[in-house]
Formats: sequence, structure tokens, C-alpha cells
Amino acid sequence: MSLPSSQLQWLLVKKHNAFQIKKDGITFSCEPNNSTNLDSYKYSGLCNSKAVGVSIVEKKDKKGLVLSVQTKKASKPSKSSAKYALNRNLKRNVSAIEKATSGSYYRSDLSKAAVARYLKLKASLASKADLKTIIQGLKDAKKE
Repeated sequence: MSLPSSQLQWLLVKKHNAFQIKKDGITFSCEPNNSTNLDSYKYSGLCNSKAVGVSIVEKKDKKGLVLSVQTKKASKPSKSSAKYALNRNLKRNVSAIEKATSGSYYRSDLSKAAVARYLKLKASLASKADLKTIIQGLKDAKKE
């Protein structure tokens, strides 16, 4: 059985779904693979066949960051997304995100949003010593 088009899926879920949060007249979305948490078709992780997300994963007593991208096997839920650990240094992880999005002709429009989300999540997990390098990375990302 084939899946309906992504535009049809968006028309069905755009006004009512379990991931929507409405505050002060703005609708946010907490769905997986949504880089900006905005409720729009462009950033939707539910409806787009190619979605990019950065999230925090907790294993035992450690927390880490994971980049997840949609694969072509959408009809098989266990294989529908590929997850890559972001456990190297800051510059290498940023370049890995850019390579996975714009470098491989996947979704170059989501590259900046995914990098910004990575830097913010990294800052939330960082110690005070690492925070200076992350803040510098945030400033560099805003300049571009």
C-alpha cells in the first residue's frame, strides 16, 4: 500500500494533531524531526518525505545528541529514519549536519535550522567551560 502525498497529509493534520501547542495566538509543534518547532508544512516532520531533526537521547547516565533524517522506506516504520550520533567536536558535528542536508542534496533549506537547533541543544547540555566555544559558534551561525 502506498502512502498519500505529503500535501494531502498536511491538509489532514495541519489544524488538529497531537503535537500542536497553541500559546498567545501562535501555534507550535513538538513533533519529531521538526527543526524549528513551528507548525508549518516546510518544517513538518510528520508530512514531509524528507525531514531533518536534532534531538537529545539519553542512554543510562549519559545524554547525547542525534541527527535523524527520513529515508526512502517510509512504509516500514522501523527503517523509516536514519539516526546519526553527534558525538564529535563542535565544528565536525556542524559540518556533518550541513553535509547530511545541503551537501547530499537532501534539504538544503533546513540546513541552517538544523545547525541552530544543534547549537542550542549542545549549549543546554554543556558545562560552563564548553559554553564559551558554543556561544562563539552561535555567533558565527548568526553571521552566515
